[in-house]
Amino acid sequence: MTTTQGQKSSNKSNETKKSNRSAESYFLISVRDNGCGMAHDAIPNLLGRVLSGSKYGVRQTRGKFGLGAKMALIWSKKSTGVPIKIKTSHFGASDHKRHESGDDNRFGQEISTCVLDIDIYKNRPRVIEHTKVPNKEGWVGTLFEVLIAGNWTTYKSRIVQYLQQLAIITPYAKLEMRYSNRFDAKKDMAIRYDRRSEQMPPPAREVKHHPSSVNNLLVQQLLERSKCKTILKFLSTDLSSVTPALAKRIIDELDDDLDESMSPADVNDKQITRIVQLLRGSDQFKSPDGSCLSPLGEYNLNLGIRKVIEPEVVATARDRPGAYEGHPFIVEAAVSLGGKGAKEGITVVRFANRIPLLFEAGADVATRVAQSKIKWSSYKIDHKRDKIGVFVSIVSTKVPFKGTGKEYIGDDITEIQLSVKRALQSCCQQLRTHLAKRNALRDQRERRSRLVKYIPDVSRSIFGILDTMRKRKLDEMNGGSTSLSPKKRLGRSQNTPIRSEDDVDKKKAGIIEKLEKDIITEKIIESHLLDAIESHGAIDGQSASGTGTESSSGKGRFGDGRRNNTSVVVAQPLFLSPLYHLPDYGGDVRHPLFTFRPFKNLSL
Repeated sequence: MTTTQGQKSSNKSNETKKSNRSAESYFLISVRDNGCGMAHDAIPNLLGRVLSGSKYGVRQTRGKFGLGAKMALIWSKKSTGVPIKIKTSHFGASDHKRHESGDDNRFGQEISTCVLDIDIYKNRPRVIEHTKVPNKEGWVGTLFEVLIAGNWTTYKSRIVQYLQQLAIITPYAKLEMRYSNRFDAKKDMAIRYDRRSEQMPPPAREVKHHPSSVNNLLVQQLLERSKCKTILKFLSTDLSSVTPALAKRIIDELDDDLDESMSPADVNDKQITRIVQLLRGSDQFKSPDGSCLSPLGEYNLNLGIRKVIEPEVVATARDRPGAYEGHPFIVEAAVSLGGKGAKEGITVVRFANRIPLLFEAGADVATRVAQSKIKWSSYKIDHKRDKIGVFVSIVSTKVPFKGTGKEYIGDDITEIQLSVKRALQSCCQQLRTHLAKRNALRDQRERRSRLVKYIPDVSRSIFGILDTMRKRKLDEMNGGSTSLSPKKRLGRSQNTPIRSEDDVDKKKAGIIEKLEKDIITEKIIESHLLDAIESHGAIDGQSASGTGTESSSGKGRFGDGRRNNTSVVVAQPLFLSPLYHLPDYGGDVRHPLFTFRPFKNLSL
């Protein structure tokens, strides 16, 4: 994406122009992708007609309103009046067949160029230019250019934040943004996130409407579009989870209002209302599963967070698929500690159908659960001092947004709230073991620091006592009088063991001899005390960590270049994909240290 800022014309003074330039300016925005493009004849309706689509089924879709490019056109129409320009090359079904037959070119045969405006009052596109030429240069994707008026200074941080979160949730994509200012080159900036993963989520599948999710308007539309001859066939064919026997039972419960052989076109509004009441009120339908959804996956979520945030540690989890009001959903979550730009406390990052949600975070279900439903202290995490990142991704055929802006998911849906809580608890459970080791190592480092702090004073005191013994012995040998210690003046204690005076004299003579030969000095005593601390595991930490692992950078466990007295073992992370869509047995994964044999959990 490329953004170029230009100046908005004004007849005011130079000082006013400078303030207007920072407040509102013209921006030429160019966005390009390398996707399959748009068909030539479909471009005007795809971008120049609002609400042009119709749903025969339900499917997980990215975005919230489905009006992104159309709203950009309307924004351009409102702020500058300049039409948009589209350049695209469509790689369609015929191109796929051509590629499968042996043609290595993976691009469309033609390049379409369209300059497009919109008639807001009639809600129809106004085509200014629409041409196509042979694609001799191998051009791929779609290029979208729009000229708008806006305020970069105010919303720059939001744009950067959105791009950062988009890089987390799409680690399989390369994202790049360049901003250039024609008046001040120092303000130019560029952001780039390279592709980290080659594993893309499976595409979402369109499924039929579940009986629990229908309403009067939807049933009326389905009846009008149905190709079934009878209402019995309509219920068992155009809706999911409805068998012919169950459809017959529903018709029987309607008494004389409906007949099995009645045509769907003959059903009136009163009968539609009765059908909807029975469908939504019955608990005989099987809940929809999550096989039609396309979650990001724990592996990709982990890579995305590591690529962008670079945390000290991160744990990911996916809860089992759930359903609310006939719509399936899957919750994926991650909890990280530390990282670039991380702040103390809990920072919640939210995604809905793999789209970042930036606003109204306080009312979102993810924020409410993270702030009040998780007992962080139970998992060795200090939610006030630790730098905690909470990432929650929810995918569904219908995300239950709240508010007109669709910027948050309410916590009033119990199924989603419990699923988010379970996923976060699973992440915290994974972190608990790591944090217990980390805290133990931290305590040992603090213990070592406290002990080392007193080594100089203790060494000085011990050496002073020994030196006093040496001087007293020299005085005794020279015939001088010596003062007895308080214990000797008071007599031996009854609890003091009786030792041979010869042994005591020999030990004293040995110590005095070492003192005189400088075998025992204050520095030597200090060195021996430090060795004692080291040998007793005050800084080794093996009992806490359970391994002698060192980082590949050559630094020890404490990052100070000191190596431990154990073999170096480089840990390699192992990521296992969930088995929701795999067969019962996927074959053995063999390794010199283990054999992994995956089986699908039939209870899921």
